[in-house]
Amino acid sequence: MTQSPNSSAFPALQVDFSLDLICPWCWIGLRNLLAARAMLMDKHPGQQLAIAWHADTLLPHIPEQGVPYQAFYEARLGGPRAVEARRSQVRASAAAAGLQINHAAIQTFPNTRLVCALVNYAQTQLGGEAMIGFVESIFDAYFVQGRDIGLAVELQQLADSAALDWDSASFDAVRYQSELGHAGGVPHLVFNQRLQVTGAVPPAELLRAMEHARAADHSLV
Repeated sequence: MTQSPNSSAFPALQVDFSLDLICPWCWIGLRNLLAARAMLMDKHPGQQLAIAWHADTLLPHIPEQGVPYQAFYEARLGGPRAVEARRSQVRASAAAAGLQINHAAIQTFPNTRLVCALVNYAQTQLGGEAMIGFVESIFDAYFVQGRDIGLAVELQQLADSAALDWDSASFDAVRYQSELGHAGGVPHLVFNQRLQVTGAVPPAELLRAMEHARAADHSLV
């Protein structure tokens, strides 16, 4: 039997992750990616993942001050029943990923132009687990604590907690707009610039995509 090559001899698996910070499926998708990463590393010890974040606002027309959360979704989905049905679906998928979404705490649907630019900027200072932790802290602030992540003051607190050198008053958000956009839907993941996956798909499906991307690159070595 041919021995598998040593994973450490190969470069990190590259993941381009497109997201919006007000999308619960993006948080679920991130948790699924982390679960798939653990599965990949169990199979191939030493194999690393390098995530490049591409945050982009899905709804740039939302006013800078945001809009009332419940009213926004009732108008978007067709009424309270439709909203609750969608939220039940989200909560079930979130629970499967080890998350709890607290819709009742959210009062404002924000414009995410600033927070998306902040995430894109943050990776110039933070890497690896620190960057993942920062992104998750924003998701938690919004989906669990109900904080308005469209407000610079809230983002400044999150940046400070992550030891991120960031000043909301002088920040040029336009400079850090995503170059990839949301690719027609988020979360959108591209592995080694080869295989694309859209949606909060299960960890096993992400693992298969990573395995295929990894095998394709290793065949060129």
